[in-house]
Order: sequence, then structure tokens, then C-alpha cells
Amino acid sequence: MALARILVTLSILLLSNLINAHSNEDKTITFSTPWIRLLPPTVMHTAAYVTIDNSSNKPDTLLNVTSTVVNSLSVHQTKNVDGMMKMLSADNLQIPAHGKITLAPGGYHIMLMGLESSLVENQEITMTFEFKNAGEIEVVFPVVKR
Repeated sequence: MALARILVTLSILLLSNLINAHSNEDKTITFSTPWIRLLPPTVMHTAAYVTIDNSSNKPDTLLNVTSTVVNSLSVHQTKNVDGMMKMLSADNLQIPAHGKITLAPGGYHIMLMGLESSLVENQEITMTFEFKNAGEIEVVFPVVKR
């Protein structure tokens, strides 16, 4: 009975991985120059930046970003509102067909809040991006001092 349960669980996991592997197999969504800003060791939040390219004929929407080493990840936009710089939530960020979105200091960025431990220079953090059309894509971000 226990062996049957293990086999069913393994089959479900294998099927799940095959379904996820099929997502973005044509590489319509690609990433360039990912990086995370290194901050002092006592600061348990920081920001990540990357350029996301969409080579497909239709727009795609970034639904979620996750990581195993961060309690909370969210996309924000730094924007001037009535003469004050504010950080606004940017849910469901759309990447245009045959276009790109650049997440960079002073604009769109990914906030990493509640880090499990202090980051160190050259450390690599894997994030999973979930898109409406392309599915889940893992991206490795190096931690850099800038």
C-alpha cells in the first residue's frame, strides 16, 4: 500500500514537471542582465532588476514572482506622484508582443522583502517568474555591489 502511494506521488510529480517543462519551450520570453543590489548585511530587503523580452506575436502578462530564499517578492514601480517619488505596486505587468520591459533602478523593479539571511556579493538567487502564456520560467540573479 505504501509503495503504491509512493508510485502515485512520483507519477504526479513527473507529470507536473512535464507540463511545466512544456511552458515557454519556444523561448518566447527571455531574460537579460538580471542582478540583485547588494545592501548592508543588516538590511533584510533589496531590489532585483532585469530586462524581459517577449518575441511572440501576442502580449504576455507577468502574474507572479517567487523564490525559496525570500518571504515576499513583488513588482513595484518608482513613480513621481505630485512631486513626491513613490513606490507603487505593479501587479500583472504586461510585456508587449515583440517588445520588452526593463526593470531598472528608478523605474520598475522586483522588491525582495523578508530575506531568510543576509546576501553576499556574487551569491546567486533563483526566482521563478509565472507568465499567463509562457508559464513558469526560472531565472538566476547574481547579487552585485553597485
